[in-house]
Amino acid sequence: MDLSGEDITTHYILVRGISTVKCEYCGKTIEGLPFKCKYCGGLFCVEHHLPENHDCPGLKRGEWRVVEIPDKYAVEYRIFRPEEVEVKPIRKRPPLFYSGELRDIFLAVLAITLAYSSLFIFTGPLAFIYIIIGILVSFLVHELAHRYTAINYGYRARFTVSYQGLLLTALSAVLPVKIIAPGYVAVFGGDRSKIGAIALAGPLSNIVLSILSLILLHLRILPSFTYLLAIINADFALFNLIPLGILDGYKIFHWNKIVWLTALMAAIALWLNFKILFFL
Repeated sequence: MDLSGEDITTHYILVRGISTVKCEYCGKTIEGLPFKCKYCGGLFCVEHHLPENHDCPGLKRGEWRVVEIPDKYAVEYRIFRPEEVEVKPIRKRPPLFYSGELRDIFLAVLAITLAYSSLFIFTGPLAFIYIIIGILVSFLVHELAHRYTAINYGYRARFTVSYQGLLLTALSAVLPVKIIAPGYVAVFGGDRSKIGAIALAGPLSNIVLSILSLILLHLRILPSFTYLLAIINADFALFNLIPLGILDGYKIFHWNKIVWLTALMAAIALWLNFKILFFL
């Protein structure tokens, strides 16, 4: 008797449980309802109902297939071709701060504050507050620019303190040019072009913030604060563009020398404007 898949259940009921259907793989008489393969349409026993157990000709090894059941009551499967399915990568949202990162940021801000401690001698309480806010804003803008540029490229990034850098930063309080190197943003992954762009984001953010502060200064909007904010950002940008060691300038220089030179000239112009020309 030749049965189609649709007639199996009807035939089983008519013969009252006596099935004459045989497994197409092993030839054994199937007791009960047979299994119909959704790939090749064959009828098989319980031992061979899986496609891989009966060498299913309709199942191609290595072929990408997505099976969707429209709803929980559906009995038909729909097979999608690969080009019909858009596979979107799942991006895990990075934490706001990694373990120990807030501690490192606090130590870095403390060292930078000590670097500018010479300004406290000639200022009152309000100016002291301005300096602290200016350092916080400049430092956080710089480091967050690194972090979120890295995240935009799909990499993980965190600020890591350097204890030698902390010491050098604090000791630069007696120098006219501040050493702002309390740590660095560690980027996990990336090629040279991406690392260069990530490194550029920090000094570039300080250059932009210094220019905006200069505009506000000329408009006489909080002149004491905007002057401090402008000069601190100019210091940040200029020092970090030095092409040495772990500084941003080293990565930018080896990525794109023209971009590095352009950023350096902008930082020098801002620094000279505030350190020399502003007082002429």
